[in-house]
Amino acid sequence: MHILITGASSGIGLITAEALLEAGHQVTVAARRYNRFANLQAMYGPEYLLAVKADLRVEAELVNLAREARSMFGPVDVLINNAGVSRGPGWHEDARAMDVLQLNLMAAVRLSQLVLPDMLERKKGHIINIGSVAGHIPVSTLYSASKFGLRGFSLALRRELLGTGVHVSLISPGFVETEMTARRKVPKIPPGKVAELVLRLMQHPRPEVVIPAYYKILIGLEHLFPSLVDRIVRGRQKFETN
Repeated sequence: MHILITGASSGIGLITAEALLEAGHQVTVAARRYNRFANLQAMYGPEYLLAVKADLRVEAELVNLAREARSMFGPVDVLINNAGVSRGPGWHEDARAMDVLQLNLMAAVRLSQLVLPDMLERKKGHIINIGSVAGHIPVSTLYSASKFGLRGFSLALRRELLGTGVHVSLISPGFVETEMTARRKVPKIPPGKVAELVLRLMQHPRPEVVIPAYYKILIGLEHLFPSLVDRIVRGRQKFETN
């Protein structure tokens, strides 16, 4: 299969790309830090790996990414929207704050739009979006806004595409060991756990998976007792700043 994955230069994206290549898939990886793929390119060669330097905030580069991927390996069978960033609590004074919405949400929507026509024509395909528990529990303002949006997009698109042969899945992890969370004083899961889940979902699609599963308890509390979650989140914030 031909898999296109964004945000593949580190963390979840890189580990997932490595697992997909090892499984024998043709993979198009997209990231701004293009040089990080040199070792993978040497190992797998151009018949299995296409690395595209792309700034997903730029429309022309999104279009070029989809075009290059299709030209190299044919229509995309699986799109993995993994690219994402976060910003701290001072987002309202950050000139780059809108990058969070652009990368985490709008790029995923636009890439889905670009690959869907081929999927619908062939009556098969799979879009896997990497969301977050923050798409259920509002914490970091713009990050949660983007992940709530991605979750809504994923669930609605899945329902819209019922009966077409095209699947949509959402993975909502808690904290993962990545460059983005390196300074967070919280329990984290290795990115390989998410990569394993991606491969399982490719074989057995599901609408949404929360990982680790114990976060479902906190999500349930958010719906039933939001004031309690307020105290939990506030306590965690105080712990991390000490």
